[in-house]
Amino acid sequence: MYNTRFKEVSYKKSILKPYYSAKESAPEQEFIKLLENSKKVKWWFKNGEADKKYFAVKYDDEKGFERGFYIDFIIFTEDGRIGIFDTKSGITAKVAKEKAEALAKYIKEQNQKYKKKLWGGIALFKDGSCRYNDSEEYSFDEHHLGTEWKFLNI
Repeated sequence: MYNTRFKEVSYKKSILKPYYSAKESAPEQEFIKLLENSKKVKWWFKNGEADKKYFAVKYDDEKGFERGFYIDFIIFTEDGRIGIFDTKSGITAKVAKEKAEALAKYIKEQNQKYKKKLWGGIALFKDGSCRYNDSEEYSFDEHHLGTEWKFLNI
């Protein structure tokens, strides 16, 4: 159910037809553009927030309370892999440690236990490219992205 804050947007690779959008953040808009222009992405889904009907990964916040981390995007690629990505920038990337590590752990466990083909992590745009961090020990330094930040080639 959509209210007047949402508008219909025509995307060719969104799995939802029609796709209704509220105002996405700048990183989300950039990520959608990347997905739409990719030759490797078959479809993508923009996940919802704070509702049991959407996908969330359990994590413990900085105070030790269990929370749900509602990742931003689920993508399906031509090679049959499922990507799980959350877009960040600036301060949101800096404070994403608990969420990022929970996502990396979830992906690893699903791949090992159920033989899934999952991949993904925290995604951000820097110097004209998209990078993602899938490390089990997340770190972020805006001025120097380490080797754990991989270029997202999709």
